[in-house]
Amino acid sequence: MAGIGFVLRKLAVRGDLLGLAQGYFHASVSSSGGWLLAIVALSAITFFGPNFASYEDLTTFRVIIVYNFAFSLLLTGPLTLVLTRYLSDQIFARTVEGVPGMVIGGLAIAIACSAPLVVPFYFWYLDLTTGARLAAGVGYALVAGIWVLSVFLSTLKEYGAVTRAFGIGMFISLTAAYVAGPDAGVGGMLAGFDVGLAYIVFSLIGRVFAEFPFPVRQPFALLPYFRTHWPLALGGGMYYAGIWVDKWLMWTAPERLVLNAGLVSYPDYDSALFLACLTIVPSMAVFVVNIETRFFEQYHRFYRDIGSHATLSRIRDNQANLLQSVILGSRQLVLPQVVVVITVIVLAPVIFSALDIPYGQLGIFRIAAIGALFQLFFLLLTIVLSYLDLNRLTLGLHCFFFLTNGLTTLATLHLGFPYYGYGYFLASIVSFLAACVATLRCLDELPYHAFITGNTSIQ
Repeated sequence: MAGIGFVLRKLAVRGDLLGLAQGYFHASVSSSGGWLLAIVALSAITFFGPNFASYEDLTTFRVIIVYNFAFSLLLTGPLTLVLTRYLSDQIFARTVEGVPGMVIGGLAIAIACSAPLVVPFYFWYLDLTTGARLAAGVGYALVAGIWVLSVFLSTLKEYGAVTRAFGIGMFISLTAAYVAGPDAGVGGMLAGFDVGLAYIVFSLIGRVFAEFPFPVRQPFALLPYFRTHWPLALGGGMYYAGIWVDKWLMWTAPERLVLNAGLVSYPDYDSALFLACLTIVPSMAVFVVNIETRFFEQYHRFYRDIGSHATLSRIRDNQANLLQSVILGSRQLVLPQVVVVITVIVLAPVIFSALDIPYGQLGIFRIAAIGALFQLFFLLLTIVLSYLDLNRLTLGLHCFFFLTNGLTTLATLHLGFPYYGYGYFLASIVSFLAACVATLRCLDELPYHAFITGNTSIQ
Protein backbone atom coordinates (compact mmCIF):
# COMPACT_ATOMS: atom_id res chain seq x y z
CA MET A 1 0.00 0.00 0.00
CA ALA A 2 3.02 2.32 -0.13
CA GLY A 3 1.76 4.03 -3.30
CA ILE A 4 -1.47 5.41 -1.90
CA GLY A 5 0.29 5.80 1.45
CA PHE A 6 2.43 8.64 0.07
CA VAL A 7 -0.68 10.49 -1.12
CA LEU A 8 -2.44 10.00 2.21
CA ARG A 9 0.66 11.05 4.14
CA LYS A 10 0.54 14.45 2.42
CA LEU A 11 -3.06 14.78 3.56
CA ALA A 12 -2.28 13.69 7.12
CA VAL A 13 0.65 16.11 7.58
CA ARG A 14 -0.86 19.22 6.04
CA GLY A 15 -1.10 20.78 9.53
CA ASP A 16 -4.74 20.58 10.63
CA LEU A 17 -6.80 18.07 12.59
CA LEU A 18 -9.26 17.50 9.73
CA GLY A 19 -6.48 16.52 7.35
CA LEU A 20 -5.06 14.10 9.93
CA ALA A 21 -8.47 12.50 10.48
CA GLN A 22 -9.17 12.28 6.76
CA GLY A 23 -5.78 10.75 6.03
CA TYR A 24 -6.16 7.96 8.56
CA PHE A 25 -9.82 7.37 7.72
CA HIS A 26 -9.09 6.94 4.01
CA ALA A 27 -6.09 4.76 4.89
CA SER A 28 -8.35 2.51 6.98
CA VAL A 29 -10.68 2.00 4.04
CA SER A 30 -7.89 1.55 1.49
CA SER A 31 -6.00 -0.99 3.60
CA SER A 32 -8.94 -2.81 5.21
CA GLY A 33 -11.97 -2.03 3.06
CA GLY A 34 -12.86 -5.67 2.44
CA TRP A 35 -12.50 -6.58 6.11
CA LEU A 36 -14.49 -3.53 7.19
CA LEU A 37 -17.24 -4.49 4.76
CA ALA A 38 -17.43 -7.99 6.22
CA ILE A 39 -17.30 -6.96 9.88
CA VAL A 40 -19.67 -3.99 9.59
CA ALA A 41 -22.14 -6.05 7.58
CA LEU A 42 -22.10 -8.97 10.02
CA SER A 43 -22.36 -6.64 13.02
CA ALA A 44 -25.31 -4.80 11.49
CA ILE A 45 -27.00 -8.07 10.57
CA THR A 46 -26.59 -9.35 14.13
CA PHE A 47 -27.88 -6.11 15.65
CA PHE A 48 -30.77 -5.23 13.33
CA GLY A 49 -31.53 -8.62 11.81
CA PRO A 50 -34.16 -9.84 14.29
CA ASN A 51 -36.31 -6.85 13.32
CA PHE A 52 -36.78 -7.91 9.70
CA ALA A 53 -36.25 -11.65 9.28
CA SER A 54 -36.90 -14.97 10.99
CA TYR A 55 -34.10 -16.51 13.04
CA GLU A 56 -33.54 -19.37 10.58
CA ASP A 57 -33.43 -17.09 7.52
CA LEU A 58 -31.26 -14.54 9.25
CA THR A 59 -28.77 -17.13 10.47
CA THR A 60 -28.57 -18.82 7.07
CA PHE A 61 -27.99 -15.46 5.39
CA ARG A 62 -25.32 -14.52 7.91
CA VAL A 63 -23.43 -17.83 7.65
CA ILE A 64 -23.44 -17.69 3.83
CA ILE A 65 -21.87 -14.23 4.04
CA VAL A 66 -19.19 -15.62 6.37
CA TYR A 67 -18.54 -18.56 4.03
CA ASN A 68 -18.21 -16.26 1.01
CA PHE A 69 -15.68 -14.01 2.73
CA ALA A 70 -13.74 -16.92 4.23
CA PHE A 71 -13.36 -19.12 1.19
CA SER A 72 -12.91 -16.26 -1.27
CA LEU A 73 -9.92 -15.09 0.78
CA LEU A 74 -8.47 -18.59 0.84
CA LEU A 75 -8.95 -19.25 -2.88
CA THR A 76 -7.86 -15.82 -4.12
CA GLY A 77 -4.92 -15.48 -1.70
CA PRO A 78 -2.37 -17.04 -4.07
CA LEU A 79 -3.65 -14.93 -6.95
CA THR A 80 -3.64 -11.61 -5.10
CA LEU A 81 -0.04 -11.97 -3.91
CA VAL A 82 1.24 -12.97 -7.36
CA LEU A 83 -0.80 -10.20 -8.95
CA THR A 84 0.64 -7.71 -6.46
CA ARG A 85 4.18 -8.75 -7.39
CA TYR A 86 3.41 -8.61 -11.12
CA LEU A 87 1.83 -5.17 -10.76
CA SER A 88 4.77 -3.82 -8.75
CA ASP A 89 7.23 -5.12 -11.35
CA GLN A 90 5.28 -3.40 -14.12
CA ILE A 91 5.20 -0.13 -12.19
CA PHE A 92 8.94 -0.38 -11.53
CA ALA A 93 9.52 -0.93 -15.26
CA ARG A 94 7.14 1.99 -16.02
CA THR A 95 4.94 -0.19 -18.22
CA VAL A 96 1.54 0.44 -16.65
CA GLU A 97 -0.31 0.17 -19.97
CA GLY A 98 -1.18 -3.40 -19.06
CA VAL A 99 -3.08 -2.57 -15.83
CA PRO A 100 -6.60 -2.80 -17.38
CA GLY A 101 -5.67 -6.21 -18.75
CA MET A 102 -4.43 -7.28 -15.31
CA VAL A 103 -7.77 -6.29 -13.79
CA ILE A 104 -9.81 -8.32 -16.28
CA GLY A 105 -7.40 -11.25 -16.16
CA GLY A 106 -7.26 -11.28 -12.37
CA LEU A 107 -11.05 -11.26 -12.05
CA ALA A 108 -11.41 -14.02 -14.64
CA ILE A 109 -8.80 -16.23 -12.96
CA ALA A 110 -10.35 -15.70 -9.51
CA ILE A 111 -13.80 -16.75 -10.67
CA ALA A 112 -12.69 -19.58 -12.97
CA CYS A 113 -10.40 -21.23 -10.43
CA SER A 114 -12.95 -21.17 -7.63
CA ALA A 115 -16.01 -22.20 -9.67
CA PRO A 116 -15.27 -25.98 -9.48
CA LEU A 117 -15.59 -25.75 -5.69
CA VAL A 118 -18.16 -23.00 -5.24
CA VAL A 119 -20.74 -24.23 -7.77
CA PRO A 120 -21.07 -27.80 -6.38
CA PHE A 121 -21.14 -26.47 -2.82
CA TYR A 122 -24.02 -24.08 -3.36
CA PHE A 123 -25.94 -25.91 -6.09
CA TRP A 124 -25.69 -29.53 -4.90
CA TYR A 125 -24.46 -29.80 -1.33
CA LEU A 126 -26.58 -27.15 0.42
CA ASP A 127 -30.37 -27.32 0.73
CA LEU A 128 -31.33 -23.88 -0.56
CA THR A 129 -33.91 -22.42 -2.91
CA THR A 130 -32.85 -21.80 -6.49
CA GLY A 131 -32.81 -18.05 -5.90
CA ALA A 132 -30.66 -18.40 -2.80
CA ARG A 133 -28.22 -20.68 -4.63
CA LEU A 134 -27.80 -18.18 -7.47
CA ALA A 135 -27.47 -15.20 -5.12
CA ALA A 136 -24.93 -17.02 -2.93
CA GLY A 137 -22.80 -17.96 -5.95
CA VAL A 138 -22.94 -14.43 -7.37
CA GLY A 139 -22.09 -13.04 -3.94
CA TYR A 140 -19.01 -15.22 -3.77
CA ALA A 141 -17.83 -14.01 -7.19
CA LEU A 142 -18.34 -10.37 -6.16
CA VAL A 143 -16.44 -10.77 -2.88
CA ALA A 144 -13.59 -12.51 -4.71
CA GLY A 145 -13.59 -9.58 -7.12
CA ILE A 146 -13.21 -7.14 -4.23
CA TRP A 147 -10.10 -8.98 -2.99
CA VAL A 148 -8.60 -8.90 -6.50
CA LEU A 149 -9.36 -5.21 -6.99
CA SER A 150 -7.86 -4.42 -3.57
CA VAL A 151 -4.47 -5.14 -5.15
CA PHE A 152 -4.87 -2.06 -7.35
CA LEU A 153 -6.00 0.32 -4.62
CA SER A 154 -2.39 1.18 -3.79
CA THR A 155 -1.98 2.66 -7.29
CA LEU A 156 -4.96 5.02 -7.06
CA LYS A 157 -4.51 8.70 -6.23
CA GLU A 158 -8.26 9.38 -5.92
CA TYR A 159 -8.58 7.90 -2.43
CA GLY A 160 -11.92 9.62 -1.89
CA ALA A 161 -13.48 7.56 -4.67
CA VAL A 162 -12.34 4.34 -2.97
CA THR A 163 -13.86 5.41 0.34
CA ARG A 164 -17.12 6.42 -1.32
CA ALA A 165 -17.32 3.12 -3.19
CA PHE A 166 -17.06 1.07 0.01
CA GLY A 167 -19.30 3.40 2.03
CA ILE A 168 -22.11 3.59 -0.51
CA GLY A 169 -21.79 -0.12 -1.28
CA MET A 170 -22.13 -1.08 2.40
CA PHE A 171 -25.19 1.13 2.73
CA ILE A 172 -26.83 -0.35 -0.37
CA SER A 173 -26.08 -3.92 0.72
CA LEU A 174 -27.57 -3.55 4.18
CA THR A 175 -30.54 -1.47 3.03
CA ALA A 176 -31.44 -3.82 0.18
CA ALA A 177 -31.09 -6.89 2.41
CA TYR A 178 -33.31 -5.20 5.01
CA VAL A 179 -35.99 -4.31 2.47
CA ALA A 180 -36.00 -7.79 0.91
CA GLY A 181 -35.91 -9.72 4.18
CA PRO A 182 -39.56 -9.92 5.29
CA ASP A 183 -40.95 -11.18 1.98
CA ALA A 184 -38.12 -12.64 -0.12
CA GLY A 185 -36.38 -14.76 2.52
CA VAL A 186 -32.74 -15.84 2.28
CA GLY A 187 -32.58 -15.53 -1.51
CA GLY A 188 -33.93 -11.99 -1.45
CA MET A 189 -31.59 -10.87 1.33
CA LEU A 190 -28.59 -12.33 -0.50
CA ALA A 191 -29.67 -10.70 -3.77
CA GLY A 192 -30.06 -7.36 -2.04
CA PHE A 193 -26.66 -7.74 -0.43
CA ASP A 194 -25.19 -8.57 -3.84
CA VAL A 195 -26.44 -5.27 -5.24
CA GLY A 196 -24.21 -3.36 -2.86
CA LEU A 197 -21.25 -5.66 -3.54
CA ALA A 198 -21.75 -5.14 -7.28
CA TYR A 199 -21.69 -1.38 -6.75
CA ILE A 200 -18.33 -1.65 -4.97
CA VAL A 201 -16.84 -3.94 -7.63
CA PHE A 202 -17.88 -1.88 -10.62
CA SER A 203 -17.00 1.41 -8.92
CA LEU A 204 -13.47 0.16 -8.21
CA ILE A 205 -13.12 -1.19 -11.77
CA GLY A 206 -14.22 2.17 -13.14
CA ARG A 207 -11.78 3.98 -10.87
CA VAL A 208 -8.83 1.81 -11.95
CA PHE A 209 -9.74 2.21 -15.63
CA ALA A 210 -10.00 5.99 -15.17
CA GLU A 211 -6.56 6.06 -13.54
CA PHE A 212 -5.08 3.89 -16.31
CA PRO A 213 -6.96 4.78 -19.54
CA PHE A 214 -5.44 2.10 -21.75
CA PRO A 215 -7.01 -0.67 -23.86
CA VAL A 216 -7.35 -4.14 -22.36
CA ARG A 217 -4.42 -6.22 -23.64
CA GLN A 218 -2.85 -9.52 -22.61
CA PRO A 219 -5.14 -10.16 -19.63
CA PHE A 220 -3.32 -13.38 -18.71
CA ALA A 221 0.25 -12.16 -19.03
CA LEU A 222 0.75 -12.74 -15.29
CA LEU A 223 0.29 -16.53 -15.54
CA PRO A 224 4.06 -17.28 -15.93
CA TYR A 225 4.56 -15.56 -12.57
CA PHE A 226 2.85 -18.47 -10.83
CA ARG A 227 5.70 -20.71 -11.96
CA THR A 228 8.54 -18.34 -11.07
CA HIS A 229 6.94 -17.06 -7.85
CA TRP A 230 5.26 -20.20 -6.54
CA PRO A 231 6.44 -19.61 -2.94
CA LEU A 232 4.63 -16.27 -3.02
CA ALA A 233 1.44 -17.88 -4.32
CA LEU A 234 1.54 -20.74 -1.83
CA GLY A 235 2.36 -18.33 0.98
CA GLY A 236 -0.75 -16.29 0.19
CA GLY A 237 -2.95 -19.35 0.46
CA MET A 238 -1.29 -20.53 3.67
CA TYR A 239 -1.60 -17.14 5.36
CA TYR A 240 -5.35 -16.94 4.82
CA ALA A 241 -5.71 -20.60 5.74
CA GLY A 242 -3.90 -19.74 8.96
CA ILE A 243 -6.31 -16.89 9.64
CA TRP A 244 -9.36 -19.13 9.20
CA VAL A 245 -8.21 -22.55 10.43
CA ASP A 246 -9.24 -21.85 14.03
CA LYS A 247 -12.75 -20.85 12.89
CA TRP A 248 -13.08 -24.01 10.79
CA LEU A 249 -12.00 -26.18 13.71
CA MET A 250 -14.33 -24.36 16.08
CA TRP A 251 -17.18 -25.21 13.73
CA THR A 252 -16.75 -28.78 15.04
CA ALA A 253 -17.16 -27.70 18.71
CA PRO A 254 -20.06 -29.17 20.72
CA GLU A 255 -21.60 -25.67 20.81
CA ARG A 256 -21.59 -25.34 17.02
CA LEU A 257 -24.72 -24.45 15.08
CA VAL A 258 -25.96 -26.77 12.31
CA LEU A 259 -28.63 -25.25 10.07
CA ASN A 260 -31.28 -27.04 8.06
CA ALA A 261 -29.55 -25.95 4.85
CA GLY A 262 -26.45 -27.95 5.82
CA LEU A 263 -24.35 -24.97 6.92
CA VAL A 264 -22.20 -25.29 10.03
CA SER A 265 -20.79 -22.45 12.13
CA TYR A 266 -20.10 -21.28 15.66
CA PRO A 267 -21.63 -17.76 15.73
CA ASP A 268 -20.35 -16.79 19.20
CA TYR A 269 -16.73 -17.60 18.32
CA ASP A 270 -16.93 -16.11 14.82
CA SER A 271 -18.48 -12.84 15.99
CA ALA A 272 -15.98 -12.43 18.84
CA LEU A 273 -13.03 -12.95 16.48
CA PHE A 274 -14.45 -10.56 13.87
CA LEU A 275 -14.89 -7.84 16.49
CA ALA A 276 -11.38 -8.47 17.79
CA CYS A 277 -9.94 -8.06 14.29
CA LEU A 278 -11.75 -4.73 14.03
CA THR A 279 -9.45 -3.36 16.76
CA ILE A 280 -6.39 -3.51 14.48
CA VAL A 281 -7.88 -1.34 11.70
CA PRO A 282 -6.55 1.96 13.17
CA SER A 283 -3.05 0.51 13.36
CA MET A 284 -3.28 -0.67 9.76
CA ALA A 285 -4.03 2.93 8.81
CA VAL A 286 -0.98 4.13 10.75
CA PHE A 287 1.12 1.52 8.97
CA VAL A 288 -0.06 2.63 5.52
CA VAL A 289 0.33 6.37 6.13
CA ASN A 290 3.49 6.57 8.25
CA ILE A 291 5.40 3.36 8.64
CA GLU A 292 5.33 1.65 5.24
CA THR A 293 6.10 4.90 3.43
CA ARG A 294 9.16 5.57 5.61
CA PHE A 295 10.32 1.99 5.29
CA PHE A 296 9.87 2.14 1.51
CA GLU A 297 11.97 5.30 1.29
CA GLN A 298 14.85 3.65 3.17
CA TYR A 299 14.39 0.41 1.23
CA HIS A 300 14.49 2.27 -2.09
CA ARG A 301 17.59 4.23 -1.03
CA PHE A 302 19.39 1.04 0.00
CA TYR A 303 18.92 -0.70 -3.35
CA ARG A 304 19.31 2.47 -5.41
CA ASP A 305 22.74 3.10 -3.91
CA ILE A 306 23.74 -0.50 -4.57
CA GLY A 307 22.75 0.00 -8.19
CA SER A 308 24.87 3.17 -8.22
CA HIS A 309 27.93 1.23 -6.95
CA ALA A 310 27.99 2.90 -3.55
CA THR A 311 30.80 2.18 -1.11
CA LEU A 312 30.43 -0.52 1.54
CA SER A 313 30.32 2.18 4.21
CA ARG A 314 27.40 3.86 2.45
CA ILE A 315 25.59 0.54 2.10
CA ARG A 316 26.09 -0.18 5.81
CA ASP A 317 24.70 3.26 6.71
CA ASN A 318 21.63 2.62 4.55
CA GLN A 319 21.22 -0.78 6.18
CA ALA A 320 21.29 0.83 9.62
CA ASN A 321 18.72 3.42 8.52
CA LEU A 322 16.47 0.68 7.17
CA LEU A 323 16.66 -1.25 10.43
CA GLN A 324 16.00 1.94 12.36
CA SER A 325 12.87 2.62 10.29
CA VAL A 326 11.52 -0.83 11.22
CA ILE A 327 12.28 -0.34 14.93
CA LEU A 328 10.86 3.19 14.99
CA GLY A 329 7.76 2.07 13.11
CA SER A 330 7.24 -0.77 15.55
CA ARG A 331 7.37 1.64 18.46
CA GLN A 332 4.80 3.89 16.78
CA LEU A 333 2.46 0.94 16.40
CA VAL A 334 2.91 -0.83 19.72
CA LEU A 335 1.83 1.94 22.09
CA PRO A 336 -1.37 3.05 20.28
CA GLN A 337 -2.44 -0.54 19.62
CA VAL A 338 -1.81 -1.58 23.22
CA VAL A 339 -3.93 1.37 24.36
CA VAL A 340 -6.72 0.32 21.99
CA VAL A 341 -6.60 -3.28 23.20
CA ILE A 342 -6.63 -2.33 26.89
CA THR A 343 -9.50 0.08 26.27
CA VAL A 344 -11.70 -2.45 24.49
CA ILE A 345 -10.91 -5.12 27.07
CA VAL A 346 -11.93 -2.83 29.96
CA LEU A 347 -15.00 -1.43 28.16
CA ALA A 348 -16.05 -4.72 26.60
CA PRO A 349 -19.09 -5.19 28.89
CA VAL A 350 -20.33 -1.70 28.02
CA ILE A 351 -19.74 -2.28 24.29
CA PHE A 352 -21.47 -5.65 24.37
CA SER A 353 -24.43 -4.20 26.25
CA ALA A 354 -24.79 -1.26 23.84
CA LEU A 355 -24.64 -3.52 20.78
CA ASP A 356 -26.77 -6.24 22.38
CA ILE A 357 -24.03 -8.84 21.89
CA PRO A 358 -24.38 -12.03 23.96
CA TYR A 359 -22.10 -11.98 27.01
CA GLY A 360 -21.04 -15.54 26.21
CA GLN A 361 -18.66 -13.99 23.65
CA LEU A 362 -17.00 -11.69 26.20
CA GLY A 363 -14.15 -13.96 27.28
CA ILE A 364 -13.37 -15.06 23.72
CA PHE A 365 -13.37 -11.45 22.52
CA ARG A 366 -10.97 -10.27 25.21
CA ILE A 367 -8.34 -12.93 24.61
CA ALA A 368 -8.81 -12.64 20.82
CA ALA A 369 -8.21 -8.88 20.96
CA ILE A 370 -4.77 -9.55 22.43
CA GLY A 371 -4.19 -12.25 19.83
CA ALA A 372 -5.13 -9.82 17.05
CA LEU A 373 -2.47 -7.43 18.37
CA PHE A 374 0.26 -10.02 17.82
CA GLN A 375 -1.22 -11.16 14.52
CA LEU A 376 -0.99 -7.56 13.31
CA PHE A 377 2.71 -7.42 14.19
CA PHE A 378 3.23 -10.81 12.55
CA LEU A 379 1.58 -9.56 9.35
CA LEU A 380 3.65 -6.38 9.23
CA LEU A 381 6.91 -8.27 9.73
CA THR A 382 6.06 -10.65 6.87
CA ILE A 383 5.34 -7.60 4.71
CA VAL A 384 8.89 -6.41 5.45
CA LEU A 385 10.24 -9.83 4.42
CA SER A 386 8.19 -9.67 1.23
CA TYR A 387 9.79 -6.33 0.37
CA LEU A 388 13.15 -8.06 0.72
CA ASP A 389 11.96 -10.77 -1.69
CA LEU A 390 12.44 -13.52 0.90
CA ASN A 391 9.38 -15.39 -0.28
CA ARG A 392 10.41 -18.86 0.88
CA LEU A 393 11.06 -17.61 4.37
CA THR A 394 7.69 -15.85 4.35
CA LEU A 395 6.06 -19.05 3.14
CA GLY A 396 7.66 -20.94 6.03
CA LEU A 397 6.34 -18.41 8.55
CA HIS A 398 2.84 -18.59 7.07
CA CYS A 399 2.92 -22.39 7.25
CA PHE A 400 4.12 -22.11 10.85
CA PHE A 401 1.20 -19.79 11.70
CA PHE A 402 -1.25 -22.20 10.06
CA LEU A 403 0.10 -25.21 11.96
CA THR A 404 0.34 -23.50 15.35
CA ASN A 405 -3.14 -21.98 15.05
CA GLY A 406 -4.57 -25.35 14.08
CA LEU A 407 -2.80 -27.35 16.78
CA THR A 408 -3.43 -24.92 19.62
CA THR A 409 -7.09 -24.56 18.64
CA LEU A 410 -7.46 -28.35 18.66
CA ALA A 411 -5.97 -28.39 22.15
CA THR A 412 -8.40 -25.75 23.43
CA LEU A 413 -11.30 -27.66 21.89
CA HIS A 414 -10.46 -30.60 24.15
CA LEU A 415 -10.08 -28.30 27.18
CA GLY A 416 -13.58 -26.89 26.75
CA PHE A 417 -15.42 -23.55 26.51
CA PRO A 418 -13.40 -21.57 29.12
CA TYR A 419 -10.32 -21.95 26.90
CA TYR A 420 -11.90 -21.04 23.55
CA GLY A 421 -9.86 -18.31 21.88
CA TYR A 422 -6.63 -19.17 23.66
CA GLY A 423 -5.46 -21.28 20.70
CA TYR A 424 -5.55 -18.27 18.36
CA PHE A 425 -3.96 -16.12 21.09
CA LEU A 426 -1.02 -18.50 21.61
CA ALA A 427 -0.52 -19.08 17.88
CA SER A 428 -0.37 -15.33 17.23
CA ILE A 429 2.24 -14.78 19.95
CA VAL A 430 4.46 -17.70 18.92
CA SER A 431 4.22 -16.78 15.22
CA PHE A 432 5.06 -13.15 15.98
CA LEU A 433 8.16 -14.17 17.94
CA ALA A 434 9.29 -16.43 15.08
CA ALA A 435 8.73 -13.62 12.55
CA CYS A 436 10.54 -11.15 14.78
CA VAL A 437 13.65 -13.34 15.04
CA ALA A 438 13.61 -14.06 11.30
CA THR A 439 13.14 -10.40 10.30
CA LEU A 440 15.85 -9.03 12.58
CA ARG A 441 18.28 -11.69 11.38
CA CYS A 442 17.53 -10.94 7.72
CA LEU A 443 17.91 -7.20 8.22
CA ASP A 444 21.24 -7.85 9.96
CA GLU A 445 22.35 -9.87 6.92
CA LEU A 446 20.74 -7.57 4.36
CA PRO A 447 23.85 -6.92 2.20
CA TYR A 448 24.33 -10.68 1.88
CA HIS A 449 20.73 -11.13 0.73
CA ALA A 450 21.05 -8.19 -1.67
CA PHE A 451 24.23 -9.49 -3.33
CA ILE A 452 23.83 -13.27 -3.00
CA THR A 453 20.35 -14.68 -2.30
CA GLY A 454 18.62 -11.96 -4.29
CA ASN A 455 21.05 -12.10 -7.20
CA THR A 456 19.44 -14.12 -9.98
CA SER A 457 22.66 -14.21 -11.98
CA ILE A 458 24.30 -16.63 -9.52
CA GLN A 459 21.28 -18.82 -8.81
